[in-house]
Amino acid sequence: MALQILAVVIFLLIYAMLVVDKVHRTIVVLWGALLFAAIPVLTSKGVQMGLLTKTDLLKYENWEALGLIFGLFTLVAALRESGFFRWLGLSILKLARFDPLWVFLLFSGTAAVLSAFMDSVTVLMFLAVLTIEACSVLKINPLPFIIMEITSANIGGTSTMIGNPPNIIIGTSLHLSFMEFAANVGPIVLVVFLFNLALLYLFYKDIFINRKQIAAELYEKNKAIDPASAITDPRLFKIGSIVFMITILFLATHNIFGLSVAFIGILGASLVLLLGGEKMPEVIERIDWHTLIFFACLFIMVGGLEKTGVLESIAKWTGAVSGGNLIIAALIILWFSAVASALIDNVPFAAAMVPIVKDLAAAAHMPLPILVWAMVLGVNIGGNGTPIGASANVVGMSVMEKRTGKKVSWGEYCKIAIPVTLACTIVCSLLMYIRYLR
Repeated sequence: MALQILAVVIFLLIYAMLVVDKVHRTIVVLWGALLFAAIPVLTSKGVQMGLLTKTDLLKYENWEALGLIFGLFTLVAALRESGFFRWLGLSILKLARFDPLWVFLLFSGTAAVLSAFMDSVTVLMFLAVLTIEACSVLKINPLPFIIMEITSANIGGTSTMIGNPPNIIIGTSLHLSFMEFAANVGPIVLVVFLFNLALLYLFYKDIFINRKQIAAELYEKNKAIDPASAITDPRLFKIGSIVFMITILFLATHNIFGLSVAFIGILGASLVLLLGGEKMPEVIERIDWHTLIFFACLFIMVGGLEKTGVLESIAKWTGAVSGGNLIIAALIILWFSAVASALIDNVPFAAAMVPIVKDLAAAAHMPLPILVWAMVLGVNIGGNGTPIGASANVVGMSVMEKRTGKKVSWGEYCKIAIPVTLACTIVCSLLMYIRYLR
């Protein structure tokens, strides 16, 4: 019991530091992993250095997730270096013909689709910049567009195992396939995306009124824009695009060929680094190394909670509260995950929830997949609720503040995001019940 209390205290201390956000989150979790691995502990056999042994450190590390994340980060860095994202954004803007409504719809759809296959942070970084530039030309407030792109990215990223970072953790930890994720969560996500789009359109419909003439004039002035001019390295653009598509294809069929997702991710990274040309040193520098370290240390911290039995105790408590009822348990997981993910970073929360859900399914003899899909929907959709609920939110708001010089308050964001997130979570609950629980 004493070791459980110590593990909880360390974890909550680190979590509090992540929420306060005064120190970079990678440094914070490094401290957390060090405490779990090195703090002196008094046991029946004497003093032991750390709650986790050297063997435990290797056991609880999620190598599958780290390999896949490294591969995806490398591919995205190569695409960014080639000018792919700028080219894509200009192509969509030209297709929208500078009509605010079409910009709203097409950019939202782009955020959702791209986030299903790559990090939503990358998607928001390029899309938010382009959106702000377009809104400056259109002379309209970019905030509605940024909020729409954030929520669309988080919702779209829910649909696949490689979309949002929590899904990578959940999928690799529970050995789920790409197609299992897409087949079970994808249809629900599509309905929620369309519902979210309709709600935000109703909130902001006034900005689209009487804009046709202005849009037509702007399009005439800017129709000579050539999206291809954004491509800085045509060779890397082609190679990066081809390797990325091959990687996605392998990920979608990895269970058929018996390939691990880590192997596929590293294979994709190796191919693009081998064939990419002279810009590969810059690509390596652009890889998000600190996030990889963040994930590695996070898995160690969660391993400490798992070894000491903290997560098993939480699972048993959840089972007792639900009375062994699958419907109640699934809805508890969905709503608890949604509320918690709106208030704290959903990545460490997802890492902690995986063993809890696994233990709950085993202890209460419930089907694990249904509880997992409830967790996936809650963790990702709930992240839309506040400016810090997911990494995409933080990046989107940060880009807007830097580009416009206007700070977006929590009140401005939450007065729209919270009602929409609650409504989307209700829709998720209904769809889960219709498909799995009735």
